[in-house]
Amino acid sequence: MTLPPHKEHTWIPDHTFPINVFFVSYIYLHWHDHMEWVYVEKGRIQMQIDGDFEILEAGDLAFVGSRQLHKAEQLEESTSLICIVFNEALVRGGDLDITEYQYFLPYLNRKQNWPRIVRSGEACMQAMTLSFTRLLEEFKTKQFGYELFVKSELLHIFGQYFRHAEQISEVRTVRHPDSHNMSSLLSLLRERYQEEISVGEAARLVNVSPNYFCSIFKKVTGKTLKEYIHLLRVMEAEKLLLETDRSISDIASSVGFTSLTYFGRVFKKIKNIPPSDVRKQ
Repeated sequence: MTLPPHKEHTWIPDHTFPINVFFVSYIYLHWHDHMEWVYVEKGRIQMQIDGDFEILEAGDLAFVGSRQLHKAEQLEESTSLICIVFNEALVRGGDLDITEYQYFLPYLNRKQNWPRIVRSGEACMQAMTLSFTRLLEEFKTKQFGYELFVKSELLHIFGQYFRHAEQISEVRTVRHPDSHNMSSLLSLLRERYQEEISVGEAARLVNVSPNYFCSIFKKVTGKTLKEYIHLLRVMEAEKLLLETDRSISDIASSVGFTSLTYFGRVFKKIKNIPPSDVRKQ
């Protein structure tokens, strides 16, 4: 009897650093909220990702996105797999820099069909394999600062992966023609997040109509202008709450909120806890 696929609650021991490594010989059909690299260390497998099936051999690599159905069927008895499972929060840029909307957001929004398989013979695999080796060693020994090295190697793997995706013929990075203007606008917003910048003003800065601006800004950042500015303000407020003894009302005012009640509501919506709880930390 074949069991239906189900959501797996993958064991992540430290949710403040959401990554774990598994050494297995097969993967049963399931999905989870995390991203996953599946590296074939030895043997052969039939890899299923959603409705696609591929035969993978030693040295091949598969990328599984969040909530994608996946399975690895063992084709040889000696097969061994290394599965690195991690939450997207570990590698995403928090909507605040170009790496977020130029690389990760197109995939997460399903607007870019990144390759699911990277073969051992690809030019990028040597560098990716070295990064995997260093990541596994740091994760195993857990010496002081290992989190920084693990995250660095994970980003290096993604850098090689996205470069590979850009170079192969069937996949090209989808970039909107106005994205270079949006990059300069995002830089400006980081500097002027305390100000009330209207959609009309922002549209003028990138030389487009307000309606077109709203459309392209949402495509580039995944957020409205108001939501993006609120995110900038809340991140700065969180830093001030943790690193200074200034009052909550003073911090709210300094980051651009005129109402303490509204600040508390926006802060809790983004961070899932009120600013008073952050201050207690």
